[in-house]
Amino acid sequence: MRLLMISLLCGLGIAVSAQKTNLVYGYLKDSISAEPVVLASVTNMNTGTTVMTNYRGLFKLPVTENQVLSFGAIGYKFDTLRYNDRYISRDTLVILLPALRRNLGMVTVRATMSRYQVDSMQRRKDFLQDIVNYTIPTIAEANSGAGIALNISRFSRHERSKRKAFAFYESTEKEAYINYRFNEKLVTAYSGLKGDQLYEFMQAHRPSYQWLRAHLTEEDLKYYINEQLKLFFKRQ
Repeated sequence: MRLLMISLLCGLGIAVSAQKTNLVYGYLKDSISAEPVVLASVTNMNTGTTVMTNYRGLFKLPVTENQVLSFGAIGYKFDTLRYNDRYISRDTLVILLPALRRNLGMVTVRATMSRYQVDSMQRRKDFLQDIVNYTIPTIAEANSGAGIALNISRFSRHERSKRKAFAFYESTEKEAYINYRFNEKLVTAYSGLKGDQLYEFMQAHRPSYQWLRAHLTEEDLKYYINEQLKLFFKRQ
């Protein structure tokens, strides 16, 4: 499965209100080893609903025909799937996610950059070259470790499909930022949760991108996790 094609983005505008919504089950696996990709994000781009994969790589998500699913995980490329006739008849989806290759060419990687920033640079490089056949422009390190800034305002009105592709990409990059900040190691350290409890907590109490951009320190996340744990155990 190739990374997002511009034509796939047209699915975001298809009217689906009269169609049946299915609870879709699937497994997210490494494209080389076939090992489960755990605690990855799976997003219905039409509805904005995001779920996490469990320790078997399993996810379940409500999807209507022709809606678009996006898959993201730490250290992996993004991938997408339009839920059309090819997939509707299947009991379970199996998605093979390719790992990121570190091949930034002439781009300088600073020692102060986080893993997220380096991976963000690679994803953008892959996106620009593989999807829109566009030479990577000069990029700048964004504030507060929130990825690599890219100015798309220069595109003309005749390139609306490219604009749509970039907007879609920025949305998936926000999910990646959440994955990197609200990660398994950090949540385990401050919650003490493991296994299924950790998975349930991370899915039910996943912070928003906007909250994370407004709260930039690990200390902020520590207090966030502590407050969410009270709600988590109260419901149990």
